[in-house]
Amino acid sequence: MQQAQYKSNYELKYLARVQTGQHMGILAGSILLKLLITFMSIYLISALIPAHTTTGYILNYITTFLAQVAVSLLTVGSSLIYLKTACNMPAAIADLFCGFQQNTAKILKIGAVIAIINSICMIPLDIASVQYSDIINSIPLFQLSRGEFALDNHELIETYNVFYSASMKFYLIMLICTVVSTVLTLPFFPAFFMVIDFPDLSASAILKKCFEVMTGNKFRLFMLYLSFVPSFLLSIFTCGITLIWVLPYMSMAETNFYLDLMSVRNKTVGSV
Repeated sequence: MQQAQYKSNYELKYLARVQTGQHMGILAGSILLKLLITFMSIYLISALIPAHTTTGYILNYITTFLAQVAVSLLTVGSSLIYLKTACNMPAAIADLFCGFQQNTAKILKIGAVIAIINSICMIPLDIASVQYSDIINSIPLFQLSRGEFALDNHELIETYNVFYSASMKFYLIMLICTVVSTVLTLPFFPAFFMVIDFPDLSASAILKKCFEVMTGNKFRLFMLYLSFVPSFLLSIFTCGITLIWVLPYMSMAETNFYLDLMSVRNKTVGSV
């Protein structure tokens, strides 16, 4: 019996483009609402708990971590909307909040595991962020003297070199931390989809199942993510406007990846 084959990333992305074009409103709307709620939560935490002191920084860090875990409830809702769309089922913005209505504790446990991994991976970036901020604040870019800028050409060049060196180091650390975090969380990719598809499984059982289905597929998923890098780079030149399309498109491709993953797995298990 011929073994079932996975769809190529090209096929998954083509299907995602068609689906995104047909259901752009609900897909983009759910992502924008999720991002808005997330950013507002982080903003409120920063406003209410300033990180100017050591105690404030620790409290801010812990509260931000808890907010990241809570956002997993919205991630499940977003996953439901995309699953419904991929399966030609009617979806609504209200589906975004389904995680608050059922399996809440399970979702939070899974979200905590993923958030812990992300937080550990981002520790070097947190340290680099503080150092970068100190360097930027110490650069005498504008030393005012009698209403005029006091920096001569030599000082401007030296200031630019310091700024450029610090910025390159910071963004390099950011890139490395992001890649490491992405790679380490690849095995957990199906988790929030599985909460929907397997509501009777416990959090630990879902995480175990994630490792099983992602065996041999992590590189395929990483290459799928990598294929969207040009689209994100393009968004830089459009002031982020194209992200309105890119984010739903990428999420739709992820959903199709999951459905294809489970479809091939079911066919393989059924043929044994």
